[in-house]
Amino acid sequence: MSFSSFISRRLSLRDGGRRFWPPAIIVAVGGVALSFMVMLLAIAVVTGFKAEISRKIMGFDAQIRVMPLASFYGDEDVAIALDGNLRQIIDSGLGDLPEGYKPETVVSLRQAAMLKTDNDFMGVAFRSFGDGYGWDFERENLVEGSIPNDSLPRGIMISETMGDKLGLRPGDKVDAYFFVGETVRPRKFEITGIYRSDFGEYDNLVAYAAPSMISRMLKLSGHEGEAVEIRGLPADDIIPAAQRLQSVLSAAYAKGDIPQNMAVTSVYSSAAMYFNWLGMLDTNIVVILILMGCVSGLMLVSCVLILILQRVRMVGLLKSLGASNRQVGMIFVRLGVRVTLSGLLIGNAVALAIIGIQWRWHLLPLDPESYYLSFVPVELPFSSWAMLNAATAVMAFVIMLLPAAAVSRLSPVKVMRFE
Repeated sequence: MSFSSFISRRLSLRDGGRRFWPPAIIVAVGGVALSFMVMLLAIAVVTGFKAEISRKIMGFDAQIRVMPLASFYGDEDVAIALDGNLRQIIDSGLGDLPEGYKPETVVSLRQAAMLKTDNDFMGVAFRSFGDGYGWDFERENLVEGSIPNDSLPRGIMISETMGDKLGLRPGDKVDAYFFVGETVRPRKFEITGIYRSDFGEYDNLVAYAAPSMISRMLKLSGHEGEAVEIRGLPADDIIPAAQRLQSVLSAAYAKGDIPQNMAVTSVYSSAAMYFNWLGMLDTNIVVILILMGCVSGLMLVSCVLILILQRVRMVGLLKSLGASNRQVGMIFVRLGVRVTLSGLLIGNAVALAIIGIQWRWHLLPLDPESYYLSFVPVELPFSSWAMLNAATAVMAFVIMLLPAAAVSRLSPVKVMRFE
């Protein structure tokens, strides 16, 4: 054990060497632990919140949508056929994806309608998908009944919000009026399932129908729809993939390989309002990290300065006995590092325990009408955890150089006279 390590260890104990910390160090360790715990929890909550909201948005709105240019601009309703040729072009446009990612490419249909019961009515947007759609997102949010399928072509799934407003539950019958062009087409359906996503904008609007029902009503084949939807891409690759796909489809149209020009949009443009809102949360995280970093830094400096004042005669004695300025300075640097590491250990333990408990049991609730979630989501990537620990340790070491430099300037004669 080096000279500076031995002295710093003795300073971290009460007089007499009893193995518990003096008050100044207890306050400093507590401040570092509390600040670090808040930083970890803030990162976990914001990361979890962004991940959950993004997952819901991408569940309702595909990551990438491909539709005829005429339909995109509203000039006319043109169906798109996902035949082998178009599928091959889309696959080539998406390019090589990271291992483990397999995109899901299906046709989709949307149709406006009105649901009517004896007591009330409600406007909805029916959604349906072609072959190959997994219904994973809808199955996660299913609270009653089952997903609509072609074995019950008149079956539909509505949200819990719609069910409460119209008084409908699985097995009930409901009248629907579809607005197709300038005509109204009535249909009678049976409720097969109820879903709840806690995303009010979608729960108030989106209902699901059996894949073949809307196709038959619009006189489309099974591989035709309003648009082609693509899911299952890495989040970081959505915008580049959409740009590549737009270039490939435009080139294919120019060469005559596809009969109509296509418009490609990503979820980041179709739901830009939500993603801009999520992006603002990053600013909040930066502010929290800066504030908590300042708090822990001030705690460390205050602790070391208090100990220096309490041990100023000791500093003079060590210098008079031949200790160099560097040796004396390193005593307090090592003391600050010990305090920081103790605070990090406690802060990590408490924060990770809270994160684990909340992730497992969802004890902290949220108001779904305000936050689109019924509980506080938490997610802590290992990279964020490791970077925050490393940054805190480095910051503490740099901050400790300041009081260490001040100690090195003390005159042994003057400090020996200090009362």
